[in-house]
Amino acid sequence: MTADLTRGSEPAADHWTLDDLQLERIERDKVRGDELIYALVTAASFVETAAELYTSNLVLHFPDARARAWLANRWRPEELQHGRALRAYVEAAWPELDWDQGYRGFFDDYSRLCTMDELEASRALEMAARCVVETGTATFYTSLHALAHEPVLRRLAGFIRRDEVRHYNYFRSFYQDYQAEERVGRLGVLRALHKRFTEAEQEDAYIGFRHAWLMRHPGETFQDEYFTAFMRQVRMGFAPHYPYRMMIRMLLQPLDLNRTVQKLAIPLLARGARRLMFH
Repeated sequence: MTADLTRGSEPAADHWTLDDLQLERIERDKVRGDELIYALVTAASFVETAAELYTSNLVLHFPDARARAWLANRWRPEELQHGRALRAYVEAAWPELDWDQGYRGFFDDYSRLCTMDELEASRALEMAARCVVETGTATFYTSLHALAHEPVLRRLAGFIRRDEVRHYNYFRSFYQDYQAEERVGRLGVLRALHKRFTEAEQEDAYIGFRHAWLMRHPGETFQDEYFTAFMRQVRMGFAPHYPYRMMIRMLLQPLDLNRTVQKLAIPLLARGARRLMFH
């Protein structure tokens, strides 16, 4: 795995900006007719733009100043930057579509689910759950970077992927500190990991795709089978590129398994994940 998973790694001093993307260089012929890329990027733009909602919830959830400072001053601005950049890309690639209207519909649905009640009561378990989310985003943008043929989108996916891996490192660091105090059992940690893992597809992905589809098909009726077909396309498209070992390694970190068990488990679980995705 090429990702740096060292604890507490600091961001580069020269963090990327929207100007670095050079949106004027988008090769539109490589994306405009690609329904899968359209849905992936637009749905991601909605979820990332909603960062103000879920990041604010998390800031309020943690009482200690160190976590709040990093969440509010580093994580939240970078998540919002991801949303601005993805929105700018969608609007540049598909300028005829009404992104604002699509996002309003998305936010109406998403905001009902993204509440303080959804957070884990335990600080350690919520940070473990955040590790799952960051694993999902890091592997998503890694796969998108490999799948995309359009150079500006590849650059954008690479920038965000790097940020998400770094965010994961911070959440893992906070988790380890809280876990040292709370000592939550592995079964409890595993339940939290599984809960957040399943929610990501059942809620974020579904709502994001639904409103990306409606934005492209105004006035038409959305059917749940469209999402089923979309997820089948995602798995087929991502399967050759997905960083299976990276995903397994990141998900295993909160379980605090010994090195020998991890060394044996990672390749076995990665092969199982690969077979599952192809299936």
